[in-house]
Amino acid sequence: MRKLRYLLLAALLVVGSFSTLFAVEQTLINFDEYEAKLLNDGVFPKDRTTLSKEDQAKLDKGEYTKTTPKTGEAVVLDERLIPVQNIAAPDMYIDRWIVELNSSAKNIKGKLYSMTKKVTTKGLVGGKARTVLGARVHFPDWPFASWARITPPFEFPTYKQDGSGQFANLNNGLVRNTGQIYQIAIEVNGRNYNNALILRLKNEYDLDEEYFMGYLYFEGWRRLIWKNPHYIANVDLREIMRLPLYPKSIPYKKLDSFIIYRHGDQWGGDFVVYIANVSIAFDLAILEEESDIDDEAVWNIISDRSKEKAEKEKKLNAEILDLRRRELSKMHASVHKEDGKAGDTTTTTDTTKPQQ
Repeated sequence: MRKLRYLLLAALLVVGSFSTLFAVEQTLINFDEYEAKLLNDGVFPKDRTTLSKEDQAKLDKGEYTKTTPKTGEAVVLDERLIPVQNIAAPDMYIDRWIVELNSSAKNIKGKLYSMTKKVTTKGLVGGKARTVLGARVHFPDWPFASWARITPPFEFPTYKQDGSGQFANLNNGLVRNTGQIYQIAIEVNGRNYNNALILRLKNEYDLDEEYFMGYLYFEGWRRLIWKNPHYIANVDLREIMRLPLYPKSIPYKKLDSFIIYRHGDQWGGDFVVYIANVSIAFDLAILEEESDIDDEAVWNIISDRSKEKAEKEKKLNAEILDLRRRELSKMHASVHKEDGKAGDTTTTTDTTKPQQ
């Protein structure tokens, strides 16, 4: 009996010491697959002029109106008379990502020379050539702290716009069912600048979470890892409680931005960095087991909430798109000659990213 008791105690110790093996590790974003997923996942249309099924239905019902301005191209207006424009996949491409400087560092040179680019590596690391996010930041030269925020041109949609309540951009900007985080890893290429890298995420409450990944004081590729200092591996020592389930939505983490922080005593001027991917290891928030009653099929609470949130995000983006379209229309035609479309104010290639 005593021997059996010792065996049970040993088994419990083994389970407690190895509980970190049960943390799920998923890709938050991989820029080598990022643009292909944007095109193939069906979250974003391939062009901005294509109406979604919901928008087409509202147009058929008369909730939306169609008008033809002097340009001769038909425009669909919503109930607020704002042009209906859906963010297309090309609007979210790597070249469209934005570098925002803090207010004191946001001078003309900083705006002109801070940008992102789609970069293809030579394949010396990783066994093959791959696509990464490249960012150039032009910091001021004066001895004051400053920071830059590398962010997508529009916030990643949380839910699909079809009202199904399904998450959008899974493993391409968002991970679902995230409980306690065990660790976060970023594969980044540095150039011996002692600037800090911070990852900013957004959770299911629309609150920002920042994770200090470390300094970029190295050359070449490194994997910077943040480990949760409050993660308790032994399940016997955890505070275990029952959490309410339906209609609580499933927790998630969504990529908001990468932040580069420069201390005042560090080099100013141009700075470049390359980011390949981000992965997160975490415990599951809930166990998704099959239930005898499908709550969502009966009540549609989560679907209604997700539809409301998706509609809110869509209206906000429509306002931004309309403002950028109008600003582009006011600019001199020579600005568009680089794309061979001088005077064309309806192209999607120029209106998705603010002119730096």
